[in-house]
Amino acid sequence: MAYFSNGSEGTVFDEQCSKCKYGEDSCPIAFAQMNWNYEACNNKTARAILDYLVKDNGECAMFKEFKKDLHVDARQTEFIKPH
Repeated sequence: MAYFSNGSEGTVFDEQCSKCKYGEDSCPIAFAQMNWNYEACNNKTARAILDYLVKDNGECAMFKEFKKDLHVDARQTEFIKPH
């Protein structure tokens, strides 16, 4: 589980999020990471889940595993309509 104590520590995570099809909206992984990582430190099960989803280096496991489904090329964004 990556714990980002300040804004610059989450750079890798933020960069992956910016290339993800979820884009500006938080996906479930980003939501859990940003809202529950501090509370999960003392909960063995929650920590194990977040450890799997977001690595200590800030890499999102789901983005890496499903990159072909989640990655959005910067050139494609001009064709994506907002929700």
